[in-house]
Amino acid sequence: MSISFSDAAKAKQLREFFARHGRVFIVVNATSEDVKVPPHLMGDPALRLVLNQRMPQPIYIRDDALVSDFSFGGKVFPCRIPMHAIWAVYLPEGDLDQGIVWEDDVPEIIRAAVQEAREGLEDGEQSVDDDGEAADSQDAPSGGRRVRHLRVIK
Repeated sequence: MSISFSDAAKAKQLREFFARHGRVFIVVNATSEDVKVPPHLMGDPALRLVLNQRMPQPIYIRDDALVSDFSFGGKVFPCRIPMHAIWAVYLPEGDLDQGIVWEDDVPEIIRAAVQEAREGLEDGEQSVDDDGEAADSQDAPSGGRRVRHLRVIK
């Protein structure tokens, strides 16, 4: 298997982000057969996994894949996630402004859902505020959830 330049560059960015923050979420397209996660998680185009420097097992972020034995429901599973399947990384605390999205690797189903949501807000559909109440899209910046943006890497 050859390592692509874009995968190696992504791995470097991921290693640096993880080293700087110590605890991050990665978003994985688990629809590909080369992604090795527990069977019940396969097929999720936006699977979130926590990486924490305090985890007892080593986490290897190689140029071609992230490899580690992760625990799911108390059971350890040897995972291998190719770099091309990782499409975002962000802080679990919810500060999406400091995250990274590798736009070329975002699954098409996610792109379509985002586009549909954007079009819906532009057409005046209702958004949901922090209390779960419907709010007009014009009120969303003040009464609705604040939309934050991840940094896009092309």
